[in-house]
Amino acid sequence: MLPSRRTPPEQVFDKKILIDCSKWKNKRGVQRAIAKELQLDRSIMAILDEQDEDDDFWGRDESSRCEIDSVSQVIDRTLRDIKLMMIFLNGSDDEVDVGPMGIPLPRYGDNRVIWTFSGSYMSMHHNQSKVASKLRSTEFFFYCSIEELTSSQFRGLLHQQAGSIVARNPCRLDIDQTIIADCCLYELFLHYNFHTVTKFDWVSHASNYWICDGIIQWERARDISNALHLEINWKCDASLLDHVLKMFMEHSESPFLAIKDDDLYEEGPYR
Repeated sequence: MLPSRRTPPEQVFDKKILIDCSKWKNKRGVQRAIAKELQLDRSIMAILDEQDEDDDFWGRDESSRCEIDSVSQVIDRTLRDIKLMMIFLNGSDDEVDVGPMGIPLPRYGDNRVIWTFSGSYMSMHHNQSKVASKLRSTEFFFYCSIEELTSSQFRGLLHQQAGSIVARNPCRLDIDQTIIADCCLYELFLHYNFHTVTKFDWVSHASNYWICDGIIQWERARDISNALHLEINWKCDASLLDHVLKMFMEHSESPFLAIKDDDLYEEGPYR
């Protein structure tokens, strides 16, 4: 093997796991996802089920349900002697410490966790310091400024998001990813209208507009629109919306009715 093709020893992991909690419930949900990914014994899953049933019976709030120590011990024993990389799609708005869930993260160890904020949202923030202020034990914080992206790069991100949405709903969303990307962009446009024009909550009606404007058609249009409406969620700083939409309109054919100024409108192919 050529030296340039070799993997450096420090980059070799015995095990890599993906924990998708982009639809956030609670810390116990993360622990359950870890146990499932590790294919732990059914008796371990039964412990989680029994505790959930007990919490349901006593009416304990779902968001407050934490990890279970006995399950954490089993996860720790399973992973203790291996070099681990965990990719964690964190759907919450806070840093989540996975150590108490059983993931061994010794201070001077080789295990690594790569994780994201707000996994179920597509977010654009002007001031990243607000996000960084929530970090307590994270060593590195990587982010990309939306203002530095080109129109094609932004469109590429929308297509990646569309691919993720289809992957989570393979049976319900058997449509072209370009159409889903257009729906994402359309909902962003509705956010823009809310913040800058009408102050009316257009976004809550997005699934209707996708059908009325002909973006989503076919017999199952209503089912597909409703499913997409649950998946497409933007969290945006109003100060960025004008820049992003103007950038996109300038360099590509818009798939919806675009407001150019107070008196001039330009129609896209869907109307």
